[in-house]
Amino acid sequence: GRRLADPMAELVKIDPKAIGVGQYQHDIDPGLLQQKLDESVMLAVNKVGVNLNTASPYLLKYISGLGENTALHIEEHRKENGKFSERNELLKVKGLGPKAFEQAAGFLRIENGKQVLDATTIHPESYGIVGKVAKSLNCQIADLLGNDELLSEAEENDHSLDNDEIKKLPDILEALKHPGRDPRKPAKVFEFNKNIRSINDLQPDMLLPGIVTNIVKFGAFVDIGIKENGLIHLSNMADRYITDPQEIVSIHQQVIVKVLEVDAPRKRIGLSLEKGK
Repeated sequence: GRRLADPMAELVKIDPKAIGVGQYQHDIDPGLLQQKLDESVMLAVNKVGVNLNTASPYLLKYISGLGENTALHIEEHRKENGKFSERNELLKVKGLGPKAFEQAAGFLRIENGKQVLDATTIHPESYGIVGKVAKSLNCQIADLLGNDELLSEAEENDHSLDNDEIKKLPDILEALKHPGRDPRKPAKVFEFNKNIRSINDLQPDMLLPGIVTNIVKFGAFVDIGIKENGLIHLSNMADRYITDPQEIVSIHQQVIVKVLEVDAPRKRIGLSLEKGK
């Protein structure tokens, strides 16, 4: 349930190394693997941003400028003082100084706080620019959020901004156009064939949806929704000669497979990969 509601918030609780990448995982330098996995998770978390008042320490530690200890201090501050009402209150958190605030603030959101811009991707250092835009348009800052008419007018005016401020203006206006936008695309709904409940339900030539669970030298194993995984042998992956399954498939990839043969007593299922599906 929670993984469907907010996958990122739940998946960060899993050690990235626990999400297997097949038989070659142990051939990779552990330190390098951990570094690259952490970088990937950090990139994703910062791109999406997090709610400062609800995010767990697991999530907060990946925000630029924070880290594990500061994330725990933020959680302690919330327990002792209640919810944050504005981003500037972060400076009251133990161990969180101006430099960390500068790096982290733009990725932390506060809904229904004192400052309406705290719910956007706009960094506090640029709030003054938004104020100048609102003043030149004779409106309140809150009036700008999602207001295409006002923001179109804002694009045609320099609002008495200096050169550095003008360079930042396009990104600021884009953030004002979509104040609550989540950059994540809708997840694709995946379903196994509900009519296949056991190996005995399989017949040759059936087409089934599946997920690649493991990649080995001679092929790839695929979960088709029953107890036994099927095997796509290397020779049944492509119309051309290949030496490495990873030329064609990747771990956790969604695929369509054709059932070639079923050996129920030995619990073996032979599959082929449907091309282009």
